[in-house]
Amino acid sequence: MTDLLASFAAAGGAPPASQELVRVFRDGRVRALAGTAWPGLGPVDEAGAYAFELDAGALAELERLADAAAGEELDSPREPGSGRFALDVGDAARLRWDPFTTPSAPVAALADRLRALLAEARAHPLAAVRLEVEAAGDPLRLSFRFTALGDEPISLTVTGLRARVVEVASEPSEPPPLAWVRESVALDTDAAGPAELAPGEALTLEGATSTPPDRRRVDGFARVALGLAAVGEAEPEATLGALSGTS
Repeated sequence: MTDLLASFAAAGGAPPASQELVRVFRDGRVRALAGTAWPGLGPVDEAGAYAFELDAGALAELERLADAAAGEELDSPREPGSGRFALDVGDAARLRWDPFTTPSAPVAALADRLRALLAEARAHPLAAVRLEVEAAGDPLRLSFRFTALGDEPISLTVTGLRARVVEVASEPSEPPPLAWVRESVALDTDAAGPAELAPGEALTLEGATSTPPDRRRVDGFARVALGLAAVGEAEPEATLGALSGTS
């Protein structure tokens, strides 16, 4: 019997394609791997590996949900350009569907619980990176700061930086949807890395772009590849986004 109790993944979709995965093991360990965030599922400024443990009550509840979903079958056709959800229940079931398909109640209940655990895992970084963007001046100078989170080192390669600058009527506060990267412009910067970052260390890169004359919203986006060998995980690629604010 596999040590895996259940796993849930969200992947694909409109560019930038999402990549998120959470696995729960029979001993209560939770491991999550986050690349590009699925819309509305997690923070857009972070990526990496995360880990924590369920208490006995939470594990028993998840086991009940997994048992209920183990006898289900679902493999809906893939819609062109859509993302895909994947739910595995140990060795008992491999369920696949897209956002336009409504799964059965047992499958939906287990998927919702695993989504919640994926969100909870983001508070427990093992080896991750967070993006912050600062912007000032005219022409606009942007500073992209990548900070290593968690207890283990991480390898970071930055393959591209982009910016979206628009006029706004009021002070923005919400992080940018990653779909806005399609409205952004590439900054004239070279790729950087791989850089080995110890927990708490940061890598800062800079770029410049033109700006509208009035109040503006500045969002920065970065395409990165992460090396997670220190925690035994795959090496995801991710698009990160962060709001700089007005300047």
